[in-house]
Amino acid sequence: MAWRPDDPVTLPDGRLVCRPHRLVVCGYCTVDYSFMNELSDEDDVDAEASELGDHTDDIDGPLGVIGAPLPRAEPRAGTGRVSPTKFSPSNPSDTPQTLFPLRRTENATPPVYRFIRRNDETQFLIYTDGACLDNGGANPRAGCCFLYRNSTQNPKICGYTSFPLEKQGPTGIEHPQTSNRAELRAVIAAMRFRVWTGEGCRCLVIATDSEYVVEGMTKWVKGWIRNNWKTSTGASVKNKDLWECLLGEVGRWNEEGMRIQFWRTPREWNTEADQHAKVAATKSASQEFGDIHGVLV
Repeated sequence: MAWRPDDPVTLPDGRLVCRPHRLVVCGYCTVDYSFMNELSDEDDVDAEASELGDHTDDIDGPLGVIGAPLPRAEPRAGTGRVSPTKFSPSNPSDTPQTLFPLRRTENATPPVYRFIRRNDETQFLIYTDGACLDNGGANPRAGCCFLYRNSTQNPKICGYTSFPLEKQGPTGIEHPQTSNRAELRAVIAAMRFRVWTGEGCRCLVIATDSEYVVEGMTKWVKGWIRNNWKTSTGASVKNKDLWECLLGEVGRWNEEGMRIQFWRTPREWNTEADQHAKVAATKSASQEFGDIHGVLV
C-alpha cells in the first residue's frame, strides 16, 4: 500500500479530522490535528490521561496505551513465507548513530522526529531490548523497551516505551519470565506501536544486541518450521508463540509495503533501551498480553 498524504476534512465546529476515519488523532493514518485546538498542551495531556484510565500505570513513555482504541490488526501467527533479513552496513565502522541520525519527517501530520537513514528517508531504525532480573532463578521478572526517538529536541518528550513482560503470551498461555521472551516481546511491541508506513517508512531496521533474536528471525526459524517447531535434537522450540507472532508481524508489514531488517549491535550501542528495560522489570507484570499503541508521539 503506497503512502499518501492525508487530506483532512474540516468539521462544522472548525476541527480538522482525517478523511477516512473522521478522527482528530488517527493511529491508522498517523495524523494528529489536535494542534488546531485552542486548549493548552497541559489540558490536552490531562484529558487524554483521564481517557486512558489505569492502563498506563506500569508503562513508561509518551502516552503508551495498552488496548488503545486505534485501528490495528489482531496479532496473528506467521507462517515464515516472508522472512526478514539482516542489516549489514557497507562500512563496518558505521554505527546506528552515524547511519540513522535523528531526523524530522514531514510525512506525518504534524511532523515527527525519528531515527532515519541519512541517505534514505524511507528507512527507519528502532532500538529494542529486554531484560530479566533473577533470570533462570526462583523469582524472575522481565521488562521490555524500544526506543524510536531521543529527547534532543525537547527533554520533556521521551522517545521510548518500556513495560513489564506480561505473564501470558499472545495465545493466552502463561509462560515463565525470561530474558529471551523479553527480547522478542520488545520487538513485537515496537512493530505494533505505530502505523510506521503512515510516516513514510518502507524499511524498518530493528537494532538489538540479542543474537537470539537476530539469528532466530533470519536463520534458525526456517529450520524450526521445516521440523514442525522442533530443534535439531528433537526438543520443542521455546517461545514458539512469540516467534510465530513476530513472523506474523513481518508478514503483515510486508503486505503493507514495508520490509523488516535486523541489525545485531554491540551492547554498548544500546544502553538506553537496556536501562529502561531493567527498570520495567521491577514493576508488576500484567496477566494478559496486550497491545501498546503510540498516541501523539
